Amino acid sequence: MKGISRFLALQDGISEFIGKAVSWMCLAMMGVLTFEITARYLFNSPTSWAHETTTMLYGTFCILAGVYTHRHHGHVRSEAVYHLFSVRGRAVLDVITGSLGLVIFAVFFVVAFEFAADSWRTGELSSKSTWAPPIYPFKSVLPLAVGLMWLQSLAHLIRDVLTVCGKNVPQESS
Repeated sequence: MKGISRFLALQDGISEFIGKAVSWMCLAMMGVLTFEITARYLFNSPTSWAHETTTMLYGTFCILAGVYTHRHHGHVRSEAVYHLFSVRGRAVLDVITGSLGLVIFAVFFVVAFEFAADSWRTGELSSKSTWAPPIYPFKSVLPLAVGLMWLQSLAHLIRDVLTVCGKNVPQESS
């Protein structure tokens, strides 16, 4: 049980760290957009890179923020019927959906990994602007985020299985 508690605390900590770290991307996006607006409207000199940079930052922010959101059970779910069940009954439902989620995330991870690996193999560059930045680092965020979602889902599943079995469930750290 000590090993399980350590894994759960570590995974919660990783998800918490990722969420707080990527929140700073909002400032980076605001800085790039402020620069673009200033260059475009005050100096009549638009950039060729700002729009694409903010798009890549925003995509990275959204996919990684999902890990933090999942850690805090912040994703949308239908709770009209869910709350009619006891804590143990909800845990049973969560074990079923969580197990299915792990399978889906595993398949998605393989696909995302191949997607990113192909991009690295070809040295893929963006065709959306004349700037043509490499996009393989940003495509690599997808399997990373899916892997982190899988691990956070596993942590939730472990807690749910322990609840179903009537065991003392290690609390989620905040």
